[in-house]
Amino acid sequence: MIEAFIFACTMFIGWTIFDYIKHKKFMKENVLSGLVVGVIAGIAWYILFIIF
Repeated sequence: MIEAFIFACTMFIGWTIFDYIKHKKFMKENVLSGLVVGVIAGIAWYILFIIF
């Protein structure tokens, strides 16, 4: 469970940094999209952890 949380946080931070570099500013939509991607990645990682 903790691995999925760490992976989700890492995806959120990476996605947000990538969007910041691309747009040169933090925008509400980009942070929200990073949060959504992080949550989806965390859920997917947790499901893969359960299956395998």
